[in-house]
Amino acid sequence: MNVPMRALLTVAIAGLLVLDAVAVPAAGARVEPSPAPAPPAPDRAASPEDRYAMAGGCYAVRSLAADRYLTRSDDGFAATAAAVTEAEPFHFQATDLGRYLLFGTAEDFLAVSDGLVGEVAGEVTDSSPGALVGGLTREQSDAVLRELAEGELGTASGRGSTVGIAAEPSELADWEIEESGEGFRIWLPALDKDLTVGDDGQLGLTDPGGSPGFGFELLEGCAAWPEADVNVTGPVAGGETPYTEVRGYLDPHLHGMAFEFLGGRLRCGRPWHPYGVTFALRGCKEHEASGGRTHVMETILSGRDPVQGHDTTGWPTFVDWPAHDSLAYEQTYYRWIERAWRGGLRMYTNLLVDNNKLCEVYPIKRNSCNEMDGVRLQAQRLREFERYIDAQNGGPGRGWFRIVTDPFEARRVMNAGKLAVVMGIEVSVLFDCGVQRGTPECDEQQVDEQLAEVHELGVRQMELVNKFDNAFTGVAGDAGSTGVAVNGANFMQTGSFWRMGSCEGHSDHSHDQPQANLHDDAGTPEELTGRDALAGAVLEAVGESGAAPVYGGGPHCNQAGLTELGKYTIRRMAEHGMIFDPDHMSAKARRDAMDFVIDELAYSGVVSSHSWADDDIYRRVYEAGGVVTPMAGSSTRFAERWRQHKQWADDRFYFGFGWGSDINGFASQGAPRGADTDNPVTYPFTGFGGARIDRQVSGERVFDINTDGVAHYGLYLDWVQDLRLLAGDAIVADLERGPEAYLQMWERAVGIAGDSCRDDIDELTRQDLKRVERGMPPEDVLFTLGQPHARDRDTFTYCLAGGKTAQLRFDDDGRLR
Repeated sequence: MNVPMRALLTVAIAGLLVLDAVAVPAAGARVEPSPAPAPPAPDRAASPEDRYAMAGGCYAVRSLAADRYLTRSDDGFAATAAAVTEAEPFHFQATDLGRYLLFGTAEDFLAVSDGLVGEVAGEVTDSSPGALVGGLTREQSDAVLRELAEGELGTASGRGSTVGIAAEPSELADWEIEESGEGFRIWLPALDKDLTVGDDGQLGLTDPGGSPGFGFELLEGCAAWPEADVNVTGPVAGGETPYTEVRGYLDPHLHGMAFEFLGGRLRCGRPWHPYGVTFALRGCKEHEASGGRTHVMETILSGRDPVQGHDTTGWPTFVDWPAHDSLAYEQTYYRWIERAWRGGLRMYTNLLVDNNKLCEVYPIKRNSCNEMDGVRLQAQRLREFERYIDAQNGGPGRGWFRIVTDPFEARRVMNAGKLAVVMGIEVSVLFDCGVQRGTPECDEQQVDEQLAEVHELGVRQMELVNKFDNAFTGVAGDAGSTGVAVNGANFMQTGSFWRMGSCEGHSDHSHDQPQANLHDDAGTPEELTGRDALAGAVLEAVGESGAAPVYGGGPHCNQAGLTELGKYTIRRMAEHGMIFDPDHMSAKARRDAMDFVIDELAYSGVVSSHSWADDDIYRRVYEAGGVVTPMAGSSTRFAERWRQHKQWADDRFYFGFGWGSDINGFASQGAPRGADTDNPVTYPFTGFGGARIDRQVSGERVFDINTDGVAHYGLYLDWVQDLRLLAGDAIVADLERGPEAYLQMWERAVGIAGDSCRDDIDELTRQDLKRVERGMPPEDVLFTLGQPHARDRDTFTYCLAGGKTAQLRFDDDGRLR
């Protein structure tokens, strides 16, 4: 439908709805919203208003009973200072909501004694040999030593006997603060004891509730807590109202909790640690003594010299990691994610990822190898991550990282200037539904039970397959030497190799990954290099892949397609309003799946998140009203993909673009174009919403996109600037529309009708408008009338029959006027 520019008819309907006489854009044209700055954080009060407010602050600690401040003594701290000017300034470093390390000016910690047994146990488990033995026994040896340290033997050797100073943080320095009377109770959960003060001002422990409490007063002079910088300044952009069109960047394929996958010991580092960056971004202890030579995965994946080894240290030097081509070290530390958020990232999908067969063959592990156990564990970790960020920002719900479970919540989060995080799944044996020699190992009841479980966990986006054929679908396979190794593992998992055959009936674009064959020695195509190499490396390193067959000439297509159980699962996902991702399915399966989604389900909830489909499928995803986000990788190649996808886009639907980083997963990140290129990124530059973005600094390391590429996630802002230099402002404008495109797709998935300006959608009438009532929130209006053609600040604009348009306005409380 073509809606001409015209004055709107002013009509009052039942005294509740007013249609104003203003001009609106024609269909297909929209007013581009301008990002609005999010509200600034309030100034810190002289005394904390609650148990969360002291996070990151510098305070004096005053004993209410003794009316004295804690100060340094000969052997620790004592409440003997009469004036606040004599008090020890403590930096309160949040470890969780309401829990803190009290970090002193000598860069030490208020702590309780560990005892001789505890000290010895810590030295053993934290050594390189101890870490290796612990990994080989799933940390059973570590658990035994800690049990001894925390038991009667530990108590007898001095555990908990004194309150003093510790050089390193531990559970015996991790204090929980609770509001109590006129002040605060300081409690040590590890021993279930309260901090107390004796008559002489000496610190001690007492049973819970036995201490009069403490007060905290804002102070200066604290030691600087070690932390990675963000190096983004200026406004954090949000929306002018909670329900207006959103702007920002979208990444629907990120593995933030992958430090727990494949048994939890293959990757080194983690996105956060309660005790800070010095614990989160350090290498694996088991590889330190060997200079990285025993870290076979990193050696294979990054092409390092196995004799020379590599620097495993991490913080603060970061000599050899993170790096754009390193798959075995952490790349999503929370401050790097924070940098991306401050510079414009507004939405990503955290895919819970695991692979049971790779986990089983890798010898060092601490976690279960069952993939669904991995999903549950990583979902728990993601919630803990959200809590940790809340703790750094002053309390529950106050952090910039928000897990969302519907498009309405996601829109509110992004328009508040925060990061909306969708939970997703990418595993090979989804719902424990494997296949053995063609026979499925589950049924519809099991699918229903596990789908309900993961939905309750918060999962809203899923792939049906990753590396191996399963009860739902065949897999696209991997290319080159990685494919040979993973195909062997497919045999171990399913009892069969991939059934790669001819692609009869497929278009030139529709095929699976090229396999080793007798007719083609051209090697792996350039666009596939660096993709999912980790899987093959694990199998190669342990020699467990088996011998895969040599196939005939390509192109190759897996003859295993979409099963009836696979169709059932997609249907049930749609009934739950979940987002289906056809990536990694065989060409036959993804073609059948998209036919099913479009022709039978008429369902928009589809995203192809990281270039594991084909050109025909991308067109079909757009036809369904879905979203396609190519693999990020090279900025030059990504710009070429954007130009192609613009031509494929379906103009019935809102177009926005994003990238699939696959970071922390099986894929390398974008390599640098080089400092000597004709148009390098220059620092600082102005990014989304006016943010000023400089080189990122982590400890002693300064990262530069021109020489480092996307070494960690915080450098995606720099990568976007690189895209701007290559393809102009237009590509960045489409990237900024990515979250809105995802939200509109998700709205349709949960039952919101499409834009009535479209030719294939029934026109709205004035009678339809009578179904909305004054006081309705935006969500109810959407379910009643469908998606508006435009969402500008406080106004929804709809197309009506006869070429008319209607504007619905909301008041300051977000209710229909």
